[in-house]
Amino acid sequence: MLVVLLTLISCCFLGSTFARYTSGGSGTATLTVAKWEIDGPAEGAINVNFDKLSPSKDEYVSTARTHSTEKMLAATIVNKSDVSALVTLVADGEALTKTAANWGTYTEEEIKGLFDIKIYTNTTEDADSATPFTSGTTVELTAAADGTAQEGGTLYVYVQVTWTSDTDKTGTDADARDTWVGQNVTGVSYNLSYTAVQNSELPAGQN
Repeated sequence: MLVVLLTLISCCFLGSTFARYTSGGSGTATLTVAKWEIDGPAEGAINVNFDKLSPSKDEYVSTARTHSTEKMLAATIVNKSDVSALVTLVADGEALTKTAANWGTYTEEEIKGLFDIKIYTNTTEDADSATPFTSGTTVELTAAADGTAQEGGTLYVYVQVTWTSDTDKTGTDADARDTWVGQNVTGVSYNLSYTAVQNSELPAGQN
């Protein structure tokens, strides 16, 4: 009886399946990160040295007299990224250097008001065709093609300083103030800076 019972149990096990069919595999999922590369001056590296600037030699008639420097190349900014960039340009922090111990009958702000710096930009290296750019606003640089700059992806930044003689004072009073500046002020300087932030996504339209 014991032998028969063991035989039946063995047949039971041999006639049954302990596991189902299974298959498997392994691999990798690889993501290529969109490149971010802005080629431009490093912090503190935007330096522009203008030639000497004098006021206008003309006599005052009815309109303010102005005299300007040439447009000088301040920076070349190239977007070599896979995404577009939004660039902000700022010119601020005007400072005067002088030999006089004080400001005489004028104020520092009054003398600073005679000088104005303007920013111009272009997508080609041509100062003459560069267009005025308002400090603090933005301009878009398109994404690069195959890691190199394409049209619209390079920004040439020019700056120009203008001396306006006739502001709150005109005529001979303005001439006297210009004369004081020429005798006592040795230089005018500004802080120039730029920032670039991402302005498009890859793939486009995905959350």
